[in-house]
Amino acid sequence: MNGTGLVRDPSSRLAEGIVTHIGRAPVDVALARAQHAAYADALTASSWTIRPVPAADDCPDSVFVEDAVVVCEDLAVLTRPGAPARRAEVAGVAQTIRSLGLRTACVEEPGTLDGGDILQCGHTVYAGRSGRTNGEGIRQLRSLLAPLGRTVVAVPLGNVLHLKSAVTALPDGTDGSTRLRPAGSSSTLRPCATRTDSRRVAGQPGPE
Repeated sequence: MNGTGLVRDPSSRLAEGIVTHIGRAPVDVALARAQHAAYADALTASSWTIRPVPAADDCPDSVFVEDAVVVCEDLAVLTRPGAPARRAEVAGVAQTIRSLGLRTACVEEPGTLDGGDILQCGHTVYAGRSGRTNGEGIRQLRSLLAPLGRTVVAVPLGNVLHLKSAVTALPDGTDGSTRLRPAGSSSTLRPCATRTDSRRVAGQPGPE
């Protein structure tokens, strides 16, 4: 599996990032930057192409570029983060996305959507309805992805920031212990294999 990874250097204000379901703790910015560089190096070593996103030093959480965009095939959906303080992060991500030649669409007000709430498993896209992603944001995503043959399934969340804070897709399809029940469904959502082509674009997830 390979593709293109978007990376943005940690802000000097990283310690001021939003905390929701965890307590605030000291942050060593120099260490975080070293770890982030090692993360990018690991992607490069695995044959990923790294594309840097313009720095956003005034945005403490801007290193978590995954929340600003959802990429499906050749379409990049630029999000409208649920935390107003994070909306300024999207412009720099949009600039980089457009340089890749992808089509773009935007989540519009009153919709809110964080990329951390979106989990793509084959042609099914699970969307966490959380404190950051609302029903209107999910409705807009469903409309945008339907022409690509995707089915968007809403997943109500409780005491967790994002859907992918609780469950993720593993390349080998390995099952995990987390179970979530999609709204209106009798089946459980399990970690599953994700197969993508060489145009896959990924961003770093966040731990808020």
